[in-house]
Amino acid sequence: MLTCPEGAAILEFAIALPILFALLAGAFELGRALLIRQTMVEAVRGGARYLARVPDPTCRITCSPDAARAADLTLDQIVQNTGLPRASVTVSPQVDVGSETVSMRADLRLNVDLLRMFGLGPVLNLEVEHQERRIAG
Repeated sequence: MLTCPEGAAILEFAIALPILFALLAGAFELGRALLIRQTMVEAVRGGARYLARVPDPTCRITCSPDAARAADLTLDQIVQNTGLPRASVTVSPQVDVGSETVSMRADLRLNVDLLRMFGLGPVLNLEVEHQERRIAG
């Protein structure tokens, strides 16, 4: 009986190739998500520092102009540095009156596009918050 080791190797490669591509795509998307999260951390930290220095950081029903400006600056920084659409990012300033602290929070819905080729297109929710002691009077 004749055997064909080349045919077996081709068959094994054909079976393993999609798994290898899925692993590679997952590693790429994980790196992308970590890079985007680090960008969010830096933007939220800067926004919270800005918010800590404004005279009126309130944001109850509507945000004061100062708090809205801090949120807009944070949102702009995230969008510019990640290239993601503005609709996928929400930024909210918060003031804790009792403890004299302010915080900035950003939430982002990240579509994992590369994994959709393999039917694994989840959405990652990235959340970042930074708190600063208020120094403006």
